Amino acid sequence: MKKTILLLLFVTTPIVLTAQSLFDSLEDLNGVDMVVVTKDAFDLISKFKNIKIEDNEGMKVFEMIQDLEEFKMFSTDDAKVATIMGELVNASIKNQNLTELMRIKEDASRVKIYVKTTKNKDFVSEVLMFVKGLSKKTNKVSEAVIVSLIGSIDINKISELADTF
Repeated sequence: MKKTILLLLFVTTPIVLTAQSLFDSLEDLNGVDMVVVTKDAFDLISKFKNIKIEDNEGMKVFEMIQDLEEFKMFSTDDAKVATIMGELVNASIKNQNLTELMRIKEDASRVKIYVKTTKNKDFVSEVLMFVKGLSKKTNKVSEAVIVSLIGSIDINKISELADTF
């Protein structure tokens, strides 16, 4: 489960997503861990033109983050908060008119990935990933993770990167 989450997080990090205002309410809840990276941080990273990245996958990720505007991740191992997160994800899917990209079931865990397509089918403007399930690590306590990305992401670059894994 953890490997799947990390792989999907790594692969989808350069994709992108909106619906951020709905998820901002999670920041104030107890039991929620969060990471927010803004456009200014991505702009700063993209200024490092002379970085020598030895592996090809690292370079592809570096190229993809240059077009990101925002990255947000929220996680919890509180069952009540996980339910709230699920409700927010469902509201976001409806409000943002997101299209389901894929669903994954592994044991008692579920992963759902949604995107907002653009006129150019090779790019997406938003990506939303929701992971919910039971954790062996937390003695079967419910856990949930939301990953939200916003920007302009080339799906072809993502698929190339995914193929390497």
